[in-house]
Amino acid sequence: MTFRIIYCLAVTVMLCSSCGKVYDLNGFDWEADVPPSDSVFNREIQILDLGANLPAGHQPLDDEDPMFFSLERFSSVGIGYRSTERWDISFSGMFRSTISGNNGTRSGFGYGTSAVGGIVVLDAAFDEVTQIPDDSQFQYPGQTGLDDQGALGAPLGHVVYTFFGNFLRPDKMKDSENPDPAVQAEVNKYQHMMYCLSQDMVKTFKDVHPLRPRTVIIKTAKGNYAKMETQSMYQGILDPMKMRRDKDIKMPVYSFRYVVVKAEERRFGFMINRPKLTVKL
Repeated sequence: MTFRIIYCLAVTVMLCSSCGKVYDLNGFDWEADVPPSDSVFNREIQILDLGANLPAGHQPLDDEDPMFFSLERFSSVGIGYRSTERWDISFSGMFRSTISGNNGTRSGFGYGTSAVGGIVVLDAAFDEVTQIPDDSQFQYPGQTGLDDQGALGAPLGHVVYTFFGNFLRPDKMKDSENPDPAVQAEVNKYQHMMYCLSQDMVKTFKDVHPLRPRTVIIKTAKGNYAKMETQSMYQGILDPMKMRRDKDIKMPVYSFRYVVVKAEERRFGFMINRPKLTVKL
């Protein structure tokens, strides 16, 4: 009897000491799922430098591992939550150029959960998109990556890849045959570039190469809708003319903007009634 009482007391102490925390069999510390604030809806949100300074537990395990993001909470999501409905989009693949939705009924990172997310990519500028496409146009979980405007990729990707040259920067490629090592080092900074097909990027290079802007429409894991424009994959740089590969510039590091609306609203036009929010991660 005495042993039984002591054992019960010990169990009680351990339970009290871990009050407020829930752990799975692998020791993962699960946090309570708090509903997003209504303040996220009907406003433009700009995220700067996702991936540059991810919190502990949010970093991908290797170059092929995804990073996760919640549009409704405008924050990165820990990799331990990959099989949950807490994230809306993932970034994976080569240079993490592939953006995927979160859907629990289809093969993907969120398989087996209650997530209902999907993606459709529009051949349209972010500011021009006011309506949500019909559900029949969405792919589940859906994805978007390289665009065929760069000579390789899908018909509607969100980013172009320049390969060994740079068809958008002939001013830099004109010296590609120069044997001077210093000149070649400068040329190399502008090869194998990834440019997001934002409104500003397309406008910047309109006299060099004709491109079309892309807007990604996302059905979130909870069933709301967002329109999203990727802007940069280079840390601290939004100006396409300043983008380059350099040892002091982290890549891939995402900057993008988006607007979230509730499912029942079914449109983006005339609904942005809160001030813009910029979040530097």
